Amino acid sequence: MLTCLTHGDAAEFKRMFELFSYEALSSFDITGREPERLYHALTIGMFVALQGSHEVRSNRESGLGRYDVSLIPKDLSKPGIILEFKKVDVKKKETLETASQKALNQIEERDYETELRARGLKNIIKLGIAFKGKESLVLIG
Repeated sequence: MLTCLTHGDAAEFKRMFELFSYEALSSFDITGREPERLYHALTIGMFVALQGSHEVRSNRESGLGRYDVSLIPKDLSKPGIILEFKKVDVKKKETLETASQKALNQIEERDYETELRARGLKNIIKLGIAFKGKESLVLIG
């Protein structure tokens, strides 16, 4: 899954991540009012394996806000990656699709790419990831 992401195959990462969250997580793991934190911690834990090739950053200011996670490659010819997480708000009749689009829009509207562009990265993969229980949806921007 990580190799797909760091080599720019966001579509395969999407497929694998959605399958992983559905098969590996329990609905008991994702209770409470802030399930985004579980997914945030889960991805940070996975990305620790990339520290030799990437700088893993969490909740850092860039542009007009703070992104959830970024992966900044040490080899600037590789893609940089920004991830933004959203929980589906069923009270507002959100769906996985609308919540993940909201996450992608936030990356764009708040210009979270600023830090990565300042480092010289030209290719930046943006991922809006929405969660509803153990279901997830990854949109690629």
